[in-house]
Amino acid sequence: MNVIRKAHDKGIIEYILKNHNGMTVKLINIGCSITEILVPDKNGEYSNVVLRHESLEEYFRNEHFLGSVIVPLAGRLENAKFTINTEVYNFTPNEGDNLLHSGEINPYNKIWDSSTEDDKVVFQYKIGDEYPGAPLFTVKYMLSDDNELKLEYEVIAESETVVAPTNHTYFNLGSKDAGSHLITSNTESYLKMNEKLIAKSVEKCEGVFDLKQERLFSDILTSNDAQIDIANGGFDHYFIFKEDNQSVHITDKKSGRTMTVTTTFPGMVLYTGNNLDESVILKDRKSQKYAGFCLETQCSPSALKLPLNQDLRIDRGVPYKKETVISFSTEG
Repeated sequence: MNVIRKAHDKGIIEYILKNHNGMTVKLINIGCSITEILVPDKNGEYSNVVLRHESLEEYFRNEHFLGSVIVPLAGRLENAKFTINTEVYNFTPNEGDNLLHSGEINPYNKIWDSSTEDDKVVFQYKIGDEYPGAPLFTVKYMLSDDNELKLEYEVIAESETVVAPTNHTYFNLGSKDAGSHLITSNTESYLKMNEKLIAKSVEKCEGVFDLKQERLFSDILTSNDAQIDIANGGFDHYFIFKEDNQSVHITDKKSGRTMTVTTTFPGMVLYTGNNLDESVILKDRKSQKYAGFCLETQCSPSALKLPLNQDLRIDRGVPYKKETVISFSTEG
């Protein structure tokens, strides 16, 4: 597997990973972001299956977090605060009274340190004193000849803290919107949200939330379920995996592309691009609502208040490690 390093203007460094099958992954040091994943369709034609900005410089803004790694805390933090050992830490809200994706602390649009390590690309970013524990985040990407892209996360902090990293890549295995994709996942439960999109209870996956059998995204997007309406016409919900099957499978029948995500995280935010609009300038794709979907494997900040049996807290010097593998194939 080859790794090519390309320097661009304004300190942007691009890494290109290519395996012996021709699958190609492009990464940049802004936000530790995935900008392209080139895989074949059922006819052997290669195209990019993730949403990307028209220019690399746009990743210095990247208001919708295209391809970026989100740290220190992905998701929504109620009232923009949490407590560690009776000490309350308050942050600047950026979504009403709440904190979304760590707000101004999140380095999604900043340059990370980057290097190569054998056939891996390694990104690092250290959060400063604006966040408890001043955690150091390391994310490693590697591509196998089995068309598997692995993401390895490691966090080390200087004192006890709370972390929940994820990757926020938008996928689209076809040429139109996300509605034509089929999803299957043996998730048992999901987090039901209030009108401010804050999780308030754990509910069994039933109705439109039951993903055990293949479900078409367009059926979800047109559902009259109140939870779909709250999230602006789609999913923006945290799903909890069964412990013996922490995976999700996506298929696009027209292109024949399939995608399977397996992870050591206990769940994922399934987001169907409900808030994308024409203001986002995409390369080679129409910018619109539902232009892509995200599978944000992570722990949930809701575990700080709800009984999810997830531990987001890490102690000083004790590494926090998780991984996610994204594999591609074709059928039909």
